[in-house]
Amino acid sequence: MKTNFFVLIILACTSIVLAQGHQVDNDLSSEWEATGFNNGRRIVRDADGYFHMVYHSQSNPDATPGGPCEIYYSHTIVPAPPASSADWMPAILIASPPEDDRYPSIAIEHGSTLNPSNDDTLHVVWQHKDHTSGVYDIWHVSCPNTVNPPPDSWGAPVSIYTSPHNSLVPDIDCSLGNILHVVWQEENHEGQFSEILYLRSADHGITWTNLTNISQTLSTNSQMPDVATVIDFPDSPSQFTYWSNQVHVVWNDDLAASPPNIYYRSSPDAGISWNLSENVSILSGSNTEDGYPSLTVSREDTPHVVWMHGVEPHDPDTPGPYVPGLDPINPNSFPGPIAGMYGQLNQEIRYSNRSGGSWISFEVVSSGTVDNEFPSIACDQFDMLHTAWQAWNGTDYEIWQAHRSAASPAWFGWENISLDTEHDDLFPSEATKKAAFYSEGYDLVWTKIDSDLSAGGHGQLAALSPAHEIWFSGNTNYIYVPIASDDENEITEYFFVETNPVRSGTWINTGNCSGDITIYDISGRIVLKRNIESVDGGFYWNVSSVLPAGTYSILFENNGSRESSNVIVLGE
Repeated sequence: MKTNFFVLIILACTSIVLAQGHQVDNDLSSEWEATGFNNGRRIVRDADGYFHMVYHSQSNPDATPGGPCEIYYSHTIVPAPPASSADWMPAILIASPPEDDRYPSIAIEHGSTLNPSNDDTLHVVWQHKDHTSGVYDIWHVSCPNTVNPPPDSWGAPVSIYTSPHNSLVPDIDCSLGNILHVVWQEENHEGQFSEILYLRSADHGITWTNLTNISQTLSTNSQMPDVATVIDFPDSPSQFTYWSNQVHVVWNDDLAASPPNIYYRSSPDAGISWNLSENVSILSGSNTEDGYPSLTVSREDTPHVVWMHGVEPHDPDTPGPYVPGLDPINPNSFPGPIAGMYGQLNQEIRYSNRSGGSWISFEVVSSGTVDNEFPSIACDQFDMLHTAWQAWNGTDYEIWQAHRSAASPAWFGWENISLDTEHDDLFPSEATKKAAFYSEGYDLVWTKIDSDLSAGGHGQLAALSPAHEIWFSGNTNYIYVPIASDDENEITEYFFVETNPVRSGTWINTGNCSGDITIYDISGRIVLKRNIESVDGGFYWNVSSVLPAGTYSILFENNGSRESSNVIVLGE
């Protein structure tokens, strides 16, 4: 079992240090190392400050594109943020030939009450080509991740779903009770259409049950699924635990009579039963030409989705059949980017969330470029959303990012993360979980191609270059102070809400820090603001006679540091 000797003190004076983009795979040779165009997570953060990352790489780096791939894993050797390539361990194989393994997704289990480090088990799923049937199955492997610092040993990969058809681009997440949820794209017997299938495991990936067809749209291509559960916030009802059994899934459907739409479906009971599906494109006003959705869930258990608008046939989520092979122009055979996606116009990144039980009107996230593709979104423990995407500026793809509060009405902070006009930067994946020991901020990995400039660094020829690398950028700190001083034996107090949910009132503890308390309703309206002195230790918030039932956000600001908590107010 891991042992933590530190506790997070958000109120401590801390600085957020930008980790400039740097190579993380520690392999300077030319290989097909790629995050891949699937929208599963490729990077997670554990409770002890370490990052864990997966990617696929072509087995023979000297072969033509489209050959068999392997699944690699790497982790940091210092608490976040990693500042250079030296902060990452050399990648190790966790799945290898004789057949093809690609498009991995990684998830992490959550800790139990008041001990976030006792269960950081890692889980990875990917598509594996069966040497007997010649089609792709879904495989899984796990790592207990009990050694601090990592790594720990990985188990033996096993198949969790085998079918006579291709099972593709899986995604995995973990919810209350460490229940694992996996979704993927399943082709039909002719390879003409696909559905979104689902499996769950309640025993850490040993057995898998509740096979469900999530999409249920026959004669329609349902593709690129993404699954998410509420992030591991240090909030009530008990610290460092999830508080919801809700499972959220998105995908895109390519209807025969119209361009693709984004669909959403949820389960209220951890994947046992499912609510009706909802057309996010229609309900948000985006309507058509929507694909490649990415999903995250904020602390209110609200789903937040970003997607590509203006999807064209060149994009990798083009309908099947799935024909792996040596043809790099085939969007589903290439281990990394495809030549055909370059120079497309009028694509943008759109966003919506399902607050208050309905989808809000879409918002355009991308700004300033004509071709924006393959977004990824994540939520930090301060309820800040971070989304990244690849943007074509006319000669080069760069990784761009924007931010917003889950409760705010607008995006801000647009910035070019990669800042590399010599190479194309593609397919970003934002990090998620564990949130409890991190400052506000973002962390992501992506694919940098043609790193040796053998094909000019960018453009269609670069898409055929084998010189791919995995790069990282981020700015979240792993924040800790000693629980007790050996000299003074005094315990540091920190911000928390004593009772949640609350019917009449609750004590808001601010420890020995002074600062400002601001309370917002779900629309972002300020309902109370109060200055706290260090001698107060907090204040009692009387809610019974002044506020309607609902979810409220409490923000405590102290010398530039911020901590927040959500409180559910019950009706009389």
